Amino acid sequence: MTDHERMRRSFLVVPMLALALVPAAGAARADTWATHQAVGFRLSAPSTWVDVTRLSPQVLEKARQLPSLQPYIDAVKRSQAIKLLLVDVGRTTVVDHYATNLNVVQLASGAADLQLVHDATVAQLRSSGAVVGPLNVQYTTLPAGRAVELRYKAQFGTTPLVSLVQFAFVHAGSETVVTYTSLPKRATQNLPSFLRSIRSLRWS
Repeated sequence: MTDHERMRRSFLVVPMLALALVPAAGAARADTWATHQAVGFRLSAPSTWVDVTRLSPQVLEKARQLPSLQPYIDAVKRSQAIKLLLVDVGRTTVVDHYATNLNVVQLASGAADLQLVHDATVAQLRSSGAVVGPLNVQYTTLPAGRAVELRYKAQFGTTPLVSLVQFAFVHAGSETVVTYTSLPKRATQNLPSFLRSIRSLRWS
């Protein structure tokens, strides 16, 4: 598999699931945060975001309470590239019938660099037919290093129109793409949390 193909996979493996979730009793307050550890990195997110990447007793219990979590769990099982998937089970999810989510996709990048990531990703997205409106792309420097930042709206198949904020890194021989997805009407409201979360990313 070429580096270009790997990059195409990394941006295509983004679960776009429109689900009607109901928060579990005693859900954590939206203003508290939790740190999530995965192989090679860690980052923080609001504590109402549930980690469905690992079938821990907590996740299994929430899946029993919230059957709509199961498609997210299935998405992780289908793709080994998804290293972390967090799903918001807070109040806005009930109102919107859509769960804001964060996923981290990681693939070996070989000799890939950010310029290659930038060029291949822009070309792929522009030819995909899924992007609606402008595609905003820039380089940015974060505590975790230099990244390609993308902001755009897209519609994938029969899923609703969504707003995405993505950050692509090349680190230690891997390409890591962090994607935050929400409904467009929540984009401005969610952006501060997305930026706080990505600034918490640390390699380990």
